[in-house]
Amino acid sequence: MRALWVAVILLLDAGPGRAQQGDRWQLTLNDGTIRWELRLVRFRGDTLVVQQGDSTFRFPISRVDELRLVRKAERRQTAEPNRYGGVLGGADDEVFRLTLYDLAERRQIVAQIFQDHPPASP
Repeated sequence: MRALWVAVILLLDAGPGRAQQGDRWQLTLNDGTIRWELRLVRFRGDTLVVQQGDSTFRFPISRVDELRLVRKAERRQTAEPNRYGGVLGGADDEVFRLTLYDLAERRQIVAQIFQDHPPASP
C-alpha cells in the first residue's frame, strides 16, 4: 500500500508545467552547429543560457535557428499488425523553428518555452 502512495505522489509531482528529469534539448545555430543533451538554465534579455554536462553556454537568440525538446523514444505498436510508430524518429519531439522570426518574435517564443518547460531547480 505504501508503494502505491509513493507512486501517486511521484505522478502528481511530475505534472505539466514542471521540468521533467528527462527533459533534453537540442539547439541548432545559424551556422549549422548543433548542440545535444542540453538543459535549459535561463533566458534573460536576448541571451539563452543552457547547460551541457558541466559546461554552460550562452547564445544570443538571434543566432539560434531551432530549439528541439527531444522526447524519450518509446516503442509503440500501431493498429496495423507488425508495424511500429514513433520509434527513434523524433515524431514526438517539440520543435521550435526560429529562422523566419524577427528578434521580438523570437523573444516571445523562447519566453513561452521557458513558461511551458521551466528549468529544474539546481
